[in-house]
Amino acid sequence: MIEEEFYNFPKVSKADWIAQVKKDLKGKDFESTLVSDLWNELKIQPFYTAEDRPSGSIQSSFHPASETPGMPARIWSNIVSVYVENEKTANQEIHLALQNGAEGLVLFLKGTEDLGEILKDVLPQYIQLYFFPSGEKSLVFKGISDWVSSYQIQHDKLNGAIIWSPFDALLSGEMDSESQFSTAAELIQNWKAFPNFFPLCVDFGRYSESGGTGIQELTYGLGELIELLDQLTQRGLSAENIFENIAFQSAAGDLNFPEIAKLKALRSLVVDLATNYDVPLSPDSINLIAATSTWSYSLLDKNTNLIRQTYQALAGILGGCNSLWVKTLEGKSASVREKRIARNISTILREESYLDKVIDPAAGSFYLDSLQKEISDLVKEKVSQLEAQGGWLNSFSEGKIQKEIRENRLIVQKAVLENTVSKVGANRYTTDGNPDDSPFFEEIVEQGLELKPSRASYLVELQTLKSL
Repeated sequence: MIEEEFYNFPKVSKADWIAQVKKDLKGKDFESTLVSDLWNELKIQPFYTAEDRPSGSIQSSFHPASETPGMPARIWSNIVSVYVENEKTANQEIHLALQNGAEGLVLFLKGTEDLGEILKDVLPQYIQLYFFPSGEKSLVFKGISDWVSSYQIQHDKLNGAIIWSPFDALLSGEMDSESQFSTAAELIQNWKAFPNFFPLCVDFGRYSESGGTGIQELTYGLGELIELLDQLTQRGLSAENIFENIAFQSAAGDLNFPEIAKLKALRSLVVDLATNYDVPLSPDSINLIAATSTWSYSLLDKNTNLIRQTYQALAGILGGCNSLWVKTLEGKSASVREKRIARNISTILREESYLDKVIDPAAGSFYLDSLQKEISDLVKEKVSQLEAQGGWLNSFSEGKIQKEIRENRLIVQKAVLENTVSKVGANRYTTDGNPDDSPFFEEIVEQGLELKPSRASYLVELQTLKSL
């Protein structure tokens, strides 16, 4: 047994450590040598101590404890994309996915499909169902409602969301905001009897997927949420009813620890906002979808994208997602092999890395707790500035949001093109393989107020693949 006196080291403050580091640097500047920038707005210190931990830091709760005995402490759903081109083929793909690790589906629908055929012999009460309108949204909404009515599923057994909000159409160039918000209000009224199904989904990740920073993602995502609350309360809905019917989506990007802190901050910021509306929202009642970031993918090296998918999925889980959506770069053109790899990542992280054994493995980290607070504080400040300028809709209509995102996007893409930022597979350790193996390259063109997803390596791809 070790004597207790063995641990009686003298207490050393963070200031003492910094003084020693500066001495060891032998004249080099501490800030420029060891302190790094995060998203051009936050400073990352070389080390953190208990002095940096915010007061009141506690273990986060991402979902209620399972009522089923023997379930792990941490639960998330492994959801996969299903692009419906043929109903019979889609049904076969769904069964294959569910038999091999998938726990939920993201169905891309045009509105003309027969959901009864697509989900034939599927038991929806045991999985998560997410519906993504890729065609005429009114037809998609009607198709979902008709299927639920015909299936006669118990209201509390339907789990999932419609991945749509009024802002999707606005950022795609449709300017009729009045009809979009009226549709949102109607959806909430139509689905209010389904406590575990969310008819709206605010996509925070659209900003980082278009080239924005994590701070911009949270700021403008919260701006959307505030705008939605204001617009729908004007149409007679209560703030509590609105919060109860919204899911949230984010994108987990390249910066592992900041992405974990960003996702945890998102949940806490939504709770804080609900408090401002006198809504007692529990953190574990929020439905958060974390998707891997296609912004970080590269058309020039498929294999490196597989590595990115893995550590982004890790950040999504540690950040507190309720559903993990590992996206393939090729989307509906992805091969069977690529779909299988994407589907298996969640399973490996659960079954081989044991990430389901602890509810919040990141709790107690001096670095992450401090970073989460710094992110939250900065985002609150920026949201206040956004509201002082007239709110999200006003800034969107004037093009301010798009301008800011595009400027940051161009800075990153130029840095990758000029090799001042390393992008493995794009400007570092590039392959000499057959360019024909690369997915078909399409130029990304934005018109008017549109804001489209892009990639950090886009300018390199433009230079390399456009002529092929």
